[in-house]
Amino acid sequence: MEIISARDFRANQTVILNKVLEGESILLSSRVGMFKITPVTKEDTLTTRICKGLKQAKMIEEGKLPRRTIQDMLDEL
Repeated sequence: MEIISARDFRANQTVILNKVLEGESILLSSRVGMFKITPVTKEDTLTTRICKGLKQAKMIEEGKLPRRTIQDMLDEL
């Protein structure tokens, strides 16, 4: 596992991101805290879309968005 500073990350983004894509674990250290850099997977993308749909359903329930059929919502996913 490699630990890099935010400054080093900014200077070498492509090299560092390629290492992550190759499976290397990278920790980014900054004044704000420590962060693990990981690539987005297909599962992450699906989870994000599901969460968006649930938020929209809640807004519809609260009257903030017009009502739609479930089929319309599923078609968006």
